[in-house]
Amino acid sequence: MFEGFPDLKSPSVVVVAPPTQSAPLPSPQVYLQYVFDADDWEDFTVEWVHALGLWEGRPYVRVQRMGGAGDRGADVAACLSPQGTAGEWHCYQCKHYVKPLGQSDAFPEMVKIFTAKALGVYELPTRYVFVAPKIGTGLDRLLLNPPQLKKEFFTAWEEEPSKLGTKLTPEVRTAVGDLARETEFSMFEARNLDEILELHATTPHHARRFPQRLKPRPAADPAPPDQEAHEAVYVRKLLDAYNAKHGLALETLQQAREHAKVKGHFSRQREAFFHAESLWRFAQESVPEATYEAIETDLHDAVVEIEDRDYDHGYARLEAVLDAAVIHKPNPANILAPVVKVIDLKGMCHRLANNHRLTWCKEEPQ
Repeated sequence: MFEGFPDLKSPSVVVVAPPTQSAPLPSPQVYLQYVFDADDWEDFTVEWVHALGLWEGRPYVRVQRMGGAGDRGADVAACLSPQGTAGEWHCYQCKHYVKPLGQSDAFPEMVKIFTAKALGVYELPTRYVFVAPKIGTGLDRLLLNPPQLKKEFFTAWEEEPSKLGTKLTPEVRTAVGDLARETEFSMFEARNLDEILELHATTPHHARRFPQRLKPRPAADPAPPDQEAHEAVYVRKLLDAYNAKHGLALETLQQAREHAKVKGHFSRQREAFFHAESLWRFAQESVPEATYEAIETDLHDAVVEIEDRDYDHGYARLEAVLDAAVIHKPNPANILAPVVKVIDLKGMCHRLANNHRLTWCKEEPQ
């Protein structure tokens, strides 16, 4: 799962690098409008809605895709409380049309959500958002003027013969009309596609959805002066390796940092570890988790047989593994491969040691 996306599971996919070519890659806008189908559009909307809740400072407790027969006017339900659609929630109505979305498309959907409330299926959402590749100019203007939107809706509702709510029983149609009259139409809105894509690009799903090159990787932060809690395992393994080679009795990071024989090497290993941590964080923000895992697993497969050989002491094993790591070439098909540096490869060895997948002194407790 992604941090900040508590109920949005990571798809088990490895994002491959886009093909090298002189022609520009199709834009995400093109993919959304001409490559995606209705199911893709709803899945994309779920990803965006999760990010929107976080960005607005009100993370959704649950985001549920509801589209399909019997959705009662809600393709994606975003719930702000454990009560779900029986409490406060937001409705996202997905319309994947080639033509711009207009009043004739929107008004029947509005009738559905009023009908669902009248029949006791849902509470009325406090926000109802049309999500479409294109919003027609007329509808867009109406959504910016809720009183005029309400007036136009009731003009269509009351005309003879009306095309709205014609399949409802007279009693339910009356209840729906009464509910709509009591409702503030400011609950209805639409979102601009460019803004949707800008926010979606901050999620790990964007690279999987669209064949775009990665954003630039930020520089790694230096290793902190004090040992952090999550360093305990690999640091202990380094100290054991130094002790095995030099006959020392190092027990703490500070002792290693001050000892003339090991301080330079130790400092470089911590820098490498934090470089690899920065790569992992970059991957978490940019691609599905399996994409980074493929890089680290390939490295493990490249060095594990070397780690498994017999050595005079653990430091010799450490040196042999690091030597193998720095000449390892990540799979060029993986979209992360171009941003992996030599120092990352060394650091990933320490991440693997930290996760008990590599060990320098074999006699140490597991």
